[in-house]
Amino acid sequence: MPIPYLLTTLIFTFVAILAAADASLVSINLVSAFPALRWVRVHFVTLGILSQVIFGLLPLLTASLSKKPRPAMRWDIWLTLNVGFVALIAGFGGMNHPMIFAGGTLIFISATMLLIQLWNVRGGDAPESLKFYITGMFYLLVGIIIGTGLYLNWSETLYILKPLETHIHANSWGFMSLVFAGLLVDFVPMITGRPLGTTKNVSLIYWGMTLGAFGLVLGPWLGGSKPPLLSGLVLHVSSTVWMLVMTVQAFKASGKLNSAGAWHLVSAYVWIIAPIMAAPLIMLGVVPAGPIESTAPQALIYGWVLQFGIALIPYIARRFFLREENPQLGGSGLSLTTATAGSLFVWASIFIVPARGVLYGIGFALYAIALIQPLKELAEIARIGLQKAEAA
Repeated sequence: MPIPYLLTTLIFTFVAILAAADASLVSINLVSAFPALRWVRVHFVTLGILSQVIFGLLPLLTASLSKKPRPAMRWDIWLTLNVGFVALIAGFGGMNHPMIFAGGTLIFISATMLLIQLWNVRGGDAPESLKFYITGMFYLLVGIIIGTGLYLNWSETLYILKPLETHIHANSWGFMSLVFAGLLVDFVPMITGRPLGTTKNVSLIYWGMTLGAFGLVLGPWLGGSKPPLLSGLVLHVSSTVWMLVMTVQAFKASGKLNSAGAWHLVSAYVWIIAPIMAAPLIMLGVVPAGPIESTAPQALIYGWVLQFGIALIPYIARRFFLREENPQLGGSGLSLTTATAGSLFVWASIFIVPARGVLYGIGFALYAIALIQPLKELAEIARIGLQKAEAA
């Protein structure tokens, strides 16, 4: 993991703590919010922390697994990604449409360059995970186009009837879900010494998740069309659960399931399955759509993505930055408890209307506490790595 990506991950993790703490204070009316605050918070976790790790890691990881030379640091990808991210956040803060367009365009360019770099790894000894990464990056490009267009009135031109939902589905069930699955395919064997599954099983999971994501994106694109939504839901959930079962089996068989990091990875998937399972209730009118659609993305990102990252990002930094042969997963009992409890409180805020603000505030206070653990670990990793670099 190159130093620039590690340092920006560390910076954005610190900012994410402040954003989560701010969300808690806003919810209990101690401070006032500014426009688009919740989307700023979400993007500090996704584009801020997650993208730094993915963009910095995937070229190194795929080259290593393909037995190819270590690729050089791509400053053009790093620069366009981070300048675009800063421009996008600045645009959100002031609802500045030209700034949002500039940020979205730069991130799109950065993602395209990474996709081309990954595409060129195909063939020969390319790992099974590569198709997860390439397809995930394609969904990210779709999500960027739709997300940028949310503020620039592109939805009518693209005939997207529910653009916000389509954007969230492309990024969550397409980009993040597929890339995370690829990371499990690669890292579970490194951590446990056992393959995640047979080549056939991994391939079936890939197609189930890919086609499932397509249905989940197409459904809201067509205005909530039930056939693609329901078929996508079944494919995506069944494939995700299958992958999770194989992950648990590998951790259990290797005796690694007793660590906080392993439980972070496993429990993270409760929070991706929860909103998917709520979808039929919304479509059938059993529960109102508004509160779930406005709040569930927060619980999804901080419950699923945050817990996945707490476990795997320090592991990745130790393995690819410090070059440790058998690094430990990140996380602790405190981060596991607070991240899980935070999601429980945020989900409770959807249904317990009289106490919504207080429950939501407590949830984000717990998220802020959970983020302290990866911040400490990454800071220590950066300190050790930079000391080694100076001494070399």
